[in-house]
Amino acid sequence: PVMDFIRVRKGCVGEFTDEELLAIRRTYYAMAAELDAMVGALVDRIDALGLADSTYIIYISDHGDTNMEHRMHLKNSLYEGSARVPMMVAGPGIAPGGRVDALVSLVDIYPTLMDMAGLAHPEGLVGYSLMPELGGGANRERPDQVFSEYHSNFQNTSSFMLRRGDYKYIAYAGYESQLFHLGEDPDEMHSLLDERPEVAAEMAAGLREILDHEEVAQKVVAYDRAAFRAWRDATDPVEYHEAMSRFYRGWGPEKERIIEDWLARG
Repeated sequence: PVMDFIRVRKGCVGEFTDEELLAIRRTYYAMAAELDAMVGALVDRIDALGLADSTYIIYISDHGDTNMEHRMHLKNSLYEGSARVPMMVAGPGIAPGGRVDALVSLVDIYPTLMDMAGLAHPEGLVGYSLMPELGGGANRERPDQVFSEYHSNFQNTSSFMLRRGDYKYIAYAGYESQLFHLGEDPDEMHSLLDERPEVAAEMAAGLREILDHEEVAQKVVAYDRAAFRAWRDATDPVEYHEAMSRFYRGWGPEKERIIEDWLARG
């Protein structure tokens, strides 16, 4: 199952002890409290300098941090704990307490900054400015969907997400996809892939309009092989084995054969 291979890749195959769970959650909430204090100090300084009326503040993150949802910690997935982030904006012309329900993406931040600075948008931008929504209106050009993808070392395959309204579709190269309705299932515990095949087909088609995710995944694997081979070939053999021992649990002849077989396939 999809969730199981993610757990295995993140080293979460066993049961967490109560002490480990408490330590992870204490760290999570401590980081949130620390960040809140840091933002507060920044806002206090802006006020003290008399710059509040001419300064925009955007509170945003490049990713979330799971807090044991799906038995996970850290980021490295397309579940809400990792893929969804808070965003708060304050500044001239932005009414306090407003809420924007439109689906937006990190690629929207750059054109938003351009508008805040009164600068023209460069050609070919993918994102859309948030200033219309922040002013109480709507950006008529904004699509009704958000796309994301993930290709790093905490999963054993590439994953791709398409979000439309409350529906969220995650495609995994080489594995079964998932379909969630976040209004009905905010914890993403029950995939609707078999129960709502027409929605799944529509979301899959929407993803294919953006990219061929299987083809992209193959290109990522090819890049990974080439990059790893180049690093290995340029590294002293003793240093290579020392590095692999640090980063590959159980490194030895058997694990080395797995690596060589993987390299030989591409």
